[in-house]
Amino acid sequence: MSAVSVEPVTTRAGVPEYPVQHSLDALGGCLTMSRAVLLLYGEEHVNLALADELALDGYEVRRASDPAMLRAACEACEVDLVIFGRAARRGAGLDVLRQLRAGAFVPEVKQGLRTLWMSPNGELGDVLRGFEAGADDVLRAPFAYIELRARVQALVRREPADIPNVIDYQELRIDTAAHEVTVGVMRVGLRRLEYALLVHLAREPERVHTKDELLREVWGFRSAGTTRTLDSHACRLRQALARAGAEDWVPATRGVGYRLAPNSPGRLLAV
Repeated sequence: MSAVSVEPVTTRAGVPEYPVQHSLDALGGCLTMSRAVLLLYGEEHVNLALADELALDGYEVRRASDPAMLRAACEACEVDLVIFGRAARRGAGLDVLRQLRAGAFVPEVKQGLRTLWMSPNGELGDVLRGFEAGADDVLRAPFAYIELRARVQALVRREPADIPNVIDYQELRIDTAAHEVTVGVMRVGLRRLEYALLVHLAREPERVHTKDELLREVWGFRSAGTTRTLDSHACRLRQALARAGAEDWVPATRGVGYRLAPNSPGRLLAV
């Protein structure tokens, strides 16, 4: 267990206060009856106000001010949502968000972990950068707490769709329980979003999935966003499958989207 501390907050709802240097062991673990929200970075007075309101709404609230504290919190607790505060330096905050999504802080971050990026300036470019770095949702400044609460509720109640334990399609096998992908006897190494894109496509491998659908279901975009990040991940997924011997998979249908099936569609088996 890391000795790095995570700061509990004092709220009207009675969340206990602990000295900042207490280890996570001293906090007595995490509550399991409520959803856990971690506030990362952010202005002190804003975080205290948000923590106060979120706790009154039934969330377990914790704070972290650097990546080490984020890692300690994720290792010790079932964190459901990480909110990146507006005080985060944009470049550093985006780097942390990318690393979190890539599993750099915690090798086995729980699959349902959600992230909310609070745009420091509310500009469209900053909103898109947040999504491209892996945020599930982006909140523009200025904002009202009632809007943040609605977004938090939507994020923590969103559960992954029912996915079979094993998906077989032609020579491709996806073991969703073990998060392993093989083509014949060759194991395919994929990053998180490439894997999520593959699983989504594999559920209906011979259907063309529109870009808007993929951005919504895999990336969590609330409205039509840039397709550049989707195209780059689809390209990397195609290359990874080709290296394992699955040539010409993930073909693009110009102006529409992607399907998994190569030119000679096979038979889908899901168990």
